Amino acid sequence: MAKKLYDKTDGKEIYLYALKNGNVEAEICEMGARINSLKVNGTDIAFGFNSVEDYLKSGCYAGATIGRVANRIAKGRFTLNGKEYSLAQNDGENHLHGGNEGFDKKYFTVTEYSDNCVTMRYVSPDGEENYSGNLTFTVRFCIENNSLRIDYAAASDKDTLWCPTNHSYFNLDGEASGDCRGNLLRISAEYYTPVDGGLIPTGEKRSVKNTPFDFTKPKKIGADLDKDELKITLGYDHNFVLTGNHAARAESTVSGIKMDVYTDMPCLQFYSGGQLDGVIGKNGKYFQYAGFCLEPQFCPDAINMQNFEKPYLKQGETKTHYIEFKFS
Repeated sequence: MAKKLYDKTDGKEIYLYALKNGNVEAEICEMGARINSLKVNGTDIAFGFNSVEDYLKSGCYAGATIGRVANRIAKGRFTLNGKEYSLAQNDGENHLHGGNEGFDKKYFTVTEYSDNCVTMRYVSPDGEENYSGNLTFTVRFCIENNSLRIDYAAASDKDTLWCPTNHSYFNLDGEASGDCRGNLLRISAEYYTPVDGGLIPTGEKRSVKNTPFDFTKPKKIGADLDKDELKITLGYDHNFVLTGNHAARAESTVSGIKMDVYTDMPCLQFYSGGQLDGVIGKNGKYFQYAGFCLEPQFCPDAINMQNFEKPYLKQGETKTHYIEFKFS
């Protein structure tokens, strides 16, 4: 086991926990239960930072555990059990990734640690970011059989919302290579959800066929970035409706690394890094299209739309979800 000091902030020491099994190794940070590096056959494929300050300044959520609710809630409002809730509008007029102080900015307590697994815990108090209920949340990272698996569990003493994800940026050529557009991607989805100017889904499920959103066969991430449909969003920042537990496969023709993504959540947000603007990472700056995100989750703003599964967590219920990155 290898635990090392990452940074000191607010008088608190922040540690990285090294995990390794076979050809896969990772470093997980206590702050934000965050993947700070992920190496496959010695190639680091995940964004990371050298300090808490650099991470927070980046504003890009890289590697972090997201909560209580990943992605956007329109105008920061929803109704639960007849009560209307108003949340922070921290992304234009919308609520994003848990608000001003989401889980990515919280310090997690390590409860278990071994050579290849670490479990972290955070208790979100009733009313935090105006969500209801005392939420006890655990996230377990485990490397085995050439996979990094993330298991989430949560329980609340009041009905609330809960939709976790991991916000790692990947570049299978190597995170320091600077451009992910040559990575190949296939997404197991026949439908995506069109969005308005604030990246809120319109409520429609639209076929990917004959659109830039068709990743039913492998294609380069950059193949259609010049299409009109992607100009307003600076590339992909869209939700795909999954057809099963196998969400996606990415591949680099440079490193030869292949990454399959599995999950029990119904949707996948694909972001191609179009808004990256030179944030300071662990090996230099990350510019536009330096990395991509594959974030399993519920549909953005699902709580306010019909015909989409809701991210409910009922009082007294323990609910679980998982994400698995399998490498070959």
